[in-house]
Amino acid sequence: MSGQHLLVSFRYLTKLGVAMSVTVKDAISSRDTSADCCPRRSPDFVFWTSGTGQLGLQLLYTAEAVYYRPHTHPEYNFTICLAGEISSVQLGRKQVIGRGGIVISNPGVEHSGGYRPRGHQGCEILTLSLDRRFIAALAPEFGLPAPDRETSLAFTGTLQSLMIHDCAQTLAVEVLETRPGRNQVIEALAGRLVVECLRAWPRPHIRSVATDTVPRLPRKDFVRAYEFMRRCPKENFRLQHLCQFLGSSEERFTRLFLASTQTSPAAFYNRLLLERAQDLLRDTNLSVKEIGYQLGFKTSSHFTAAFRRTFGRSPQAYRREVTVIPGHFPAEVTPAVSADPLPAAK
Repeated sequence: MSGQHLLVSFRYLTKLGVAMSVTVKDAISSRDTSADCCPRRSPDFVFWTSGTGQLGLQLLYTAEAVYYRPHTHPEYNFTICLAGEISSVQLGRKQVIGRGGIVISNPGVEHSGGYRPRGHQGCEILTLSLDRRFIAALAPEFGLPAPDRETSLAFTGTLQSLMIHDCAQTLAVEVLETRPGRNQVIEALAGRLVVECLRAWPRPHIRSVATDTVPRLPRKDFVRAYEFMRRCPKENFRLQHLCQFLGSSEERFTRLFLASTQTSPAAFYNRLLLERAQDLLRDTNLSVKEIGYQLGFKTSSHFTAAFRRTFGRSPQAYRREVTVIPGHFPAEVTPAVSADPLPAAK
């Protein structure tokens, strides 16, 4: 499935300069960006949630590298790489997977990761978000330790599977359709994908960890908040606008966001803004003053002071030192465990 089949789930408001969600039907008919008040930016997202709320899907296509800072979620997230490359850091292990690779993030376990295109292909991923009760109910059938109030299952390492890759591709296509019976087909395909992962996941890479009972921000809300922050100019960023976009109260969002990231939304946003400045400083055609203005700082001195507080050096010094974007993808790679061979992408 090529990137052109994935949908835009964000648009910009003229007043706020931030993205707003549209329905899948709207997105299918809205590949022309002429109606947008600013050009569409990568990445593009589509979300789907079951009626019970215990199962969620996220499709992502990006033509640029995207990195998510360390955070936690309350659910399991099965992420399958359809194209490009995914990096993941969890429980002290660094991994990079390509097409057909699978990685699972676990409830309450801090992890970070990123998505990077390969060549001209872009990066496409499918993520299944599962309530921990779903996995707990399946565990005995697969001979896994039964989770209880004190312990939960944690899946480490990675997997490589042609069967799971093909199932994920079929599932991605179904998510983009609006045919009758769509929800039933999606739930059936998602169930099969989870079953195949549990069958094939190496048992030495499944262990028990202390159950996390802290309420945290679900992955869907974290990703939407993250992209809102990435796209919102500094002068327009308001917590009120972000919470309106998410459909959440400011008190609830701030509490869950803090539990998931160990930082406030404002501090997180400022860090993202300055990491964007790091990227822009690689372009020597832009002056430091132009970069500060582009990011919404009122003066060059304000930008320089904020950059120095965060990174311990001035923008000018950073520009002289930088040769690669630091920290976006771990250098160490843990090979995926292969459940079945996957042919090279054509």
